[in-house]
Formats: sequence, structure tokens, C-alpha cells
Amino acid sequence: MRIFLKIGVYLCVFIGVSHSVAAQQQSKKNNASTTSSSTTAKPTESELKKLTIAFVDSYSKFIQTKDKASVLRFVHEKVSSSLFNASVSGKYRNFTSDYQGLDEHLNRIAKDENFNYVYKLTGIVAEHSSDEFGSVVYTADYQTERDGAVWEKGSEQVTLVFKKFNDGWKIIYYNSVNIENEKLRGDCSCEIFESKPGNFVTKTLLPSGRDYTEDLQNFEFLQKPEGRIIRAGNQVYNWSEEGEISYIPQQSGKPTTVSPTTIKLSTPVAEKEQAVILILREVNYKENCANIKVRKK
Repeated sequence: MRIFLKIGVYLCVFIGVSHSVAAQQQSKKNNASTTSSSTTAKPTESELKKLTIAFVDSYSKFIQTKDKASVLRFVHEKVSSSLFNASVSGKYRNFTSDYQGLDEHLNRIAKDENFNYVYKLTGIVAEHSSDEFGSVVYTADYQTERDGAVWEKGSEQVTLVFKKFNDGWKIIYYNSVNIENEKLRGDCSCEIFESKPGNFVTKTLLPSGRDYTEDLQNFEFLQKPEGRIIRAGNQVYNWSEEGEISYIPQQSGKPTTVSPTTIKLSTPVAEKEQAVILILREVNYKENCANIKVRKK
């Protein structure tokens, strides 16, 4: 009988200890759960992704809205940046900027009435985050336009670094690698050579899409009974004594009964070199060259 009583006591003690251990373990789980829920949760990738998409959307619409606050609200006042721009000509530029630089960049865009900027997000490449910091890498395509004509097209990869502040996540650093894919219009350079007394040859470097093209033109100045003329390729220009230059465009394609009208260039000129530059700027390379830097050889 004593043996059975002892066994009963041992069972009671064992069961009591088991319940106590189970209760302690459950208490630890509850405490761990409470501690976990009280810790600041790190941002989800989708949260930073949404912020990135909203930032890009505000920037792409700025040319229409002119609303700087809609762009700058994502950026911390102590933001820094590194930017790399490469052109189809093989030239590149690397520079740094800050909050003031971004503000001035937006001001220039807003004031330029002839400028248009098309900026489109093409993908989120990577996302990473911790409790306090996060980063997103995205790609975008862009196109710049001026006076209704496309000047350049390119692609950009951007890394945004976010930090959490009391008022939410802000961009504290961004890195941009901008690679130009096509240059359709821009600055051109031209060298003028005197081929023989009174006549000239020009060599012009101009944007032509995915590269720069070197183009040669011959200018022959002749005195005819009907007046002075300039022959450049198949085109003939009349150069009056008052300095006005005019021409009738050469017809191309199918024959037409409509006679082409005479076109006058904008500025009367007195010197032969001035006449050459005027024809290059307003006729030959009007679509490609916004400005022509001229050097006489």
C-alpha cells in the first residue's frame, strides 16, 4: 500500500512539474510574441517600391504640373547624389549634386517653355531594406524634345537610398547612370577650308541618331549676268547686292504641277563665309544642328 502511495505522490509531482514547465514555455512564447510585435518592423520591399514608383511618377509629370513640392517631398534636405552622363559621341561627364542642385534643375525645366521631357519607368531591378535603411534600383527610358522636335533618347539606371525619419521614408542618396542611345539634334562643329580663291569646303560633325556623322559640302561663288549666285551641290542660291540669300528648293520624288516657292534666309550677309554659315544653319543642317561652332582652317 505504501508503495502505491509513493507512486501516486511521484506521479502528482511529475504531473505538477510538467504543467509548470509547459506554463513557463507558453509564457516565454507569449513574451517573445509581445517583444516581437513591439519591435519596429522593417519596411517591406513593396513599401519602398511604391515610394519609388510615386517619386518617378511625380518627376515624369513635373514638366506639365510645374509642382516642385510633389517631387521634393520624397527627398531629404541633406540628400547627396552622383550622376554620370554618356553621349553617343563618346564624351561623358561625371558630377555630384545635392538638394539645392535638384531644386535648381527643376526650376530650369519649369522656366523653359520650349522644352519637353518624357520619362518612363521600365523596371525595378532590385530592392533591399533593414529597420532604418532601404534601397531600390530602377531603370527608365527618357526622351528630350525642344520646339516640338526630338533631340535625344536614352536610358537611365538609378539607385535610390532611403532612410526612415519621424515623418516617413526619405531619399538621402541617389546615383544615376545616364547613357544616351540616340542624338537627333544638338550642337554641331564645322571647319571651313578655302578650296581655291573665293570658294570654300566645309566639314561638319553633326548628330545622326546612334552616332555623329561627318559631312562635306562644297560652296562655289559665281558672278552671272543676272547677279551673284552660290552653288552648293545641286542647289543654287541667289545672293543679292543687299546681302539677301534666297533659293528655290530642288524638287524630289514624283513630278508635281505645283511650283515651289522662293525661300529667303533670315539674315542679309555681306561676307562669303557668313553666307556659307547661314546656308549650313538654315538649310543643310536645320534639322540636326541647334547651334554650329565654326572654325576656319
